[in-house]
Amino acid sequence: METSVHIAVDLGAESGRVIVGVLSDGKLSLEEVHRFRHLPVPTPAGLCWDFTGLWRSILDGLRAACDYAAEAGLRPESVGVDTWGVDWALVSESGVMLGLPRCYRDPVFADAFERVQGRIGARAIYEATGIQHMPLNSLYQYVSRVEQDDAVFEESCRLMFMPDLFHWLLTGVMTTERTNASTSQMVDVRTGDWSHALLERLGLPTGPLGSMIDAGDTVGTLTASVAQATGLDPSVRVVAPPTHDTASAVAAVPADPGTNWCYLSSGTWSLLGAELDSPCITDASAAAPFTNELGVCGTVRFLKNIGGLWLVQEVRRQLEREGQTFNYIELEDLAAAADPLPTLMPVNDPVFAEPGGMIDKIRAYAAQTSQPVPESIGAVVRCTFESLALEYKATLERLGDVLGRSFDVLHIVGGGGRNILLNEMTTAATGCVMVAGPDEATAMGNLLTQAMGTGHLEDLAAMRRVVNATVSPRRYEPEAGIRGDWSAAAERYASLPACVRN
Repeated sequence: METSVHIAVDLGAESGRVIVGVLSDGKLSLEEVHRFRHLPVPTPAGLCWDFTGLWRSILDGLRAACDYAAEAGLRPESVGVDTWGVDWALVSESGVMLGLPRCYRDPVFADAFERVQGRIGARAIYEATGIQHMPLNSLYQYVSRVEQDDAVFEESCRLMFMPDLFHWLLTGVMTTERTNASTSQMVDVRTGDWSHALLERLGLPTGPLGSMIDAGDTVGTLTASVAQATGLDPSVRVVAPPTHDTASAVAAVPADPGTNWCYLSSGTWSLLGAELDSPCITDASAAAPFTNELGVCGTVRFLKNIGGLWLVQEVRRQLEREGQTFNYIELEDLAAAADPLPTLMPVNDPVFAEPGGMIDKIRAYAAQTSQPVPESIGAVVRCTFESLALEYKATLERLGDVLGRSFDVLHIVGGGGRNILLNEMTTAATGCVMVAGPDEATAMGNLLTQAMGTGHLEDLAAMRRVVNATVSPRRYEPEAGIRGDWSAAAERYASLPACVRN
C-alpha cells in the first residue's frame, strides 16, 4: 500500500484539534499538531458560536500541519472537517454570512419545538425523518429563525451546517454533506434527501437547502488565500469526511464482522446504537426513542442521544468559575473514592442539557427527590458516572428489544473510552463485554474516509481493517466491573421523576 497523508480538522463542542494522518503499510499513524479550546458566546441574537475564532484556529492548525509535514518530508493530499451536528448558518448568494451560527444549547428553541410538535404531532415528524425528537434539532432552529426574521429568506441564500461552512471557506464551494444533514430532522433517511413534504407542511422555505454530497466526495481544492495563509499547496483537495463527528467515529469502530456488535461513542454526548443497512422506523423505535442517522457507505447509525460527559464538563466549568481547578483524571479519582450508588439523576432531563450551574442543579435534584445530597465533588461526579452507566444499561436493553437481537460486545470509541471508572461501571451495570478504543475514533474515521475518497482504500471494510491493524483496544469483562447492586439501582433509575425547575 502506498503512503498517503491527510489532515483532519476535528471540532468538538468544547475543543478543536488538527491532526495529520499518515496511511502506510496498512496502518494509520496520527500526529496532533494543534489543539484549542472554544465555547459558545452570548450575543443579543442568542447563544452563538465564535465562528471567526474557530476559523482562525483552523488556519493556525493547518499552518502547523504544513510545517509538520514539511519537516517530516510528507506531502498532504487532502483536508476534511468534522464537527458536532444540527447547528448551521445562512450564507448569501454573494458569499456573506447572514448571522453567526446559533448554538444548539440555546434554550430558546424549546418554544419552537413545542409549537411544531403540537401542530403536526411527534409521530408524523418521526415517520417522515426517523430522527429522535430533541428541541436542539435543526428543524426547530429553522422554524425559530423563519419566525424571527422571515425577510432574510426572501433573498437568495444557502443553509450550510458547521462543517460545510468551513469546507466553503477552504474551497469557495458550497455543499451539504449527508451524514451531518441527516441529524437535522429535515431529511428523509429513507431517500437521503431533504424531506420536502414535511418542510412544506410546516411552511418552511426549501430554497436555501442545496443538493447533498456523500462522505468521501471531493468538495474542491484550497483557495489561493487559504493556501497562502497556511503554506499548503493549492492542489490539496478538500475531501468530505463523515462530517458529523459520530459518523466518523462509528466508521472507525474496530468491529469483527463475525460478531453481533453495538457501539457507544463517548464524548460530550454519548451515542449508543447499532449499525444497520436500512432505517428502522417503527412504533417501538419511536417510543424508545431511537434515531436513524446516515453513516458511511450507505449505512444507518441507529442510536439514542444520551447526555454524556457534558455533565462532567459542566461540573468542571462551575468549579473553574468558583476558583477550583481540576483536570478530568483528578475528578475521576475523586469519584472513585466516593460511596457507590447513593444518588442518581436522569441524565437526559432538559434541565441538565442547559449550560451553567451543574453542581447546583444536581444537588437541587437530589433534594427534590429525597435522595442523599452529594456534598463532595467526588460524590457529584460519581453521581453523573453511575447515572450514565445506568442509562447505557437501559438503552442497550431497549436497543435489543427494538431490533430483536442480542449483542456480543459493546464497542466504546471516542475520548470517553479513556475513562476507566465509567467503563468499569458500564460493564458491571450492563453485564456486557466492552471493548474500548480507539480513543481517536473520530479523527481516524475522518482521515480514513479521506483516504477512501482519494483512492487509497476501497470501502468501509477496508477502513476498519486499518483500524484493527493500528490500535490495541482495551477489553472489560462484567465480572471485573465496579461492584454494587446495579439491578436495584436500575429500578431506582427507571423510576426517577423529571426535574422541577426553580
